[in-house]
Amino acid sequence: MINITAKDLVKYCDCKLLIGNEDEVIKECVIDSRIKTKNGTFFGIKGEKKDGSLFYKQAFYNGARVCVISKILDLDLNGYSDKTVLITDDVISSLQSLAAYKRKLFKGIVVGVTGSVGKTSTKEMIFSVLKRNYKVLKTIGNENSQIGLPLTILRLEDEDVMVLEMGMSKKGEMHKLSMIAKPDIAVITNVYDSHIGNLGSRENILKAKLEIIDGMDSGTLVINNDNDMLKTVDEDVKKGIQVLTFGIKNKSNVMPYNIKEGIKTSFSIDDVEGFLVNGNETLIYNALATYVVSKLLGVSRAMIKDGINNSVSEKHRLEVIKLNNNVTIIDDTYNASYDSIKLALGFMKNFKGKKIVVLGDVLELGKETKFIHKKIGKILTCDIVDELITIGKYSKYINKEAKKNGVKRKFIKHFKNELKARSYVKSRISSNSVLLIKGSNALNLINLVEYLKEGLF
Repeated sequence: MINITAKDLVKYCDCKLLIGNEDEVIKECVIDSRIKTKNGTFFGIKGEKKDGSLFYKQAFYNGARVCVISKILDLDLNGYSDKTVLITDDVISSLQSLAAYKRKLFKGIVVGVTGSVGKTSTKEMIFSVLKRNYKVLKTIGNENSQIGLPLTILRLEDEDVMVLEMGMSKKGEMHKLSMIAKPDIAVITNVYDSHIGNLGSRENILKAKLEIIDGMDSGTLVINNDNDMLKTVDEDVKKGIQVLTFGIKNKSNVMPYNIKEGIKTSFSIDDVEGFLVNGNETLIYNALATYVVSKLLGVSRAMIKDGINNSVSEKHRLEVIKLNNNVTIIDDTYNASYDSIKLALGFMKNFKGKKIVVLGDVLELGKETKFIHKKIGKILTCDIVDELITIGKYSKYINKEAKKNGVKRKFIKHFKNELKARSYVKSRISSNSVLLIKGSNALNLINLVEYLKEGLF
């Protein structure tokens, strides 16, 4: 067990102890004062609308024993003599420094996972395998940010391995995460157009993703050798870091064979048969990355196969929901990009019935927004989609191209938001319908899924 204390916040995190015990153990770290904890630690982060530090009393009321806050006016600590309060000029920086310190004390293995598409499902699959041999801490949900990753590390107790999802949208963000996490093994699933609006080009996205190795002095970088950007990275990797590759098409260190596609796709690796993933061959890449990482950590091939085959995807990521009258919803509402939409459409091909595709905007594309939405429309043909419903500001460009591809005008509809689309979407569903719902998280298409589940169950 690695214990860190208020004294460490003072020594390593630029904090000043106002009241309380410097030997107070920092545990159960939260950034929401409404969350109930048992002697936890509240970090009062300043957001766009509110300063979390102002809610220190609510945090204490909900069980916090320690509060780390910024300097605020009218700080009233009367009645809190049994609590510990520290102040700092930058709460986020102090949170990150504390996580970096705890990581420094950790003697186990850190696996960092990033990529434009598939990082969460790859993280889940790696966890599914490694937990058979080790005690493993993993990123929960989407805690992969400048705040989420430190909170994950601070949850560390007596685990042997940390599997950390690492996300970024701007240059320099991955560098900071890498310097905190110090991965021993780094995985990059792919480099596509996600965040191109912030970074300007795929070349810049590649550079930003490669910042994952900035915190590594040695160890292994695991990359997708079929990705056109990643297969060029060898010369950019600093000395002392081993590069291992996985791929289906290009010669790689780990490759599958005997691929048989379906709702469950089977394949073999090395001399082991019967690996299974949900969906088409795109999801094999997650399994290949998992195989490389697991072999590096000494897991037997039999256990790797068992872990991959029994991996459970997180909700809202190609989640198959069966309803009455043989209606199937494919909930892929967590996020969207051109490449993940292609993947989802490929997965949908495995289902029989009337195919209804509901697509929301793809965000953070900048000047490429119109071009990429048109590009999505060009892959929608009457062979793959019976009806198309689009939602948002930019997805109207998808419609235009789909019409050119032969999708009939009367089977195409556009709405400004998911609320206005609800009743129409529901009215188009009949027995034996297969409904794919996908879009960027900000479109709230998760709410549409819940609405349909309640109305059709």
